[in-house]
Amino acid sequence: MEPSSPQNRTLLTQLLALLRATHWSHWTTHWQVRGTPSYGDHLLFQRLYEEMVDEIDGLAEKIVSYYGAEAVAAEPNIAIAHAFLKAYSEVSDPYKRALMIETHLQNALKRVYDALKGSGEMTLGLDDYIMAVANAHETFQYLLRQRLRDAGV
Repeated sequence: MEPSSPQNRTLLTQLLALLRATHWSHWTTHWQVRGTPSYGDHLLFQRLYEEMVDEIDGLAEKIVSYYGAEAVAAEPNIAIAHAFLKAYSEVSDPYKRALMIETHLQNALKRVYDALKGSGEMTLGLDDYIMAVANAHETFQYLLRQRLRDAGV
């Protein structure tokens, strides 16, 4: 059974917005890092945002297949992403902000996973997708924690 409920549509489109916002944040931070070792940090954030492109595309394609093209309309998605980014805009340390965003994303992945599973609308492909994204972002959390540890934070 494919996801068809309005609640699951909302959860999946919100997740898409969070992924897009996280991608945007990491890409922007990639340009903004400075100090020592800025080049290594530049590459770290490049790795983070580049690895997310396929995640975003994969989820958007799943949403379109379940709910239609209108489900991924730009304006509502951007509004959710904007609110998410605004919530972390006061965190000045780019590494702490990135780790906080990644932690929020992990929590969102868990909520979406649990809700889809509980509704009986989890497909094998969607299960695999969510698990793979969660796994990749656990690695991102590890890398950010290591960077913060190296900075003595």
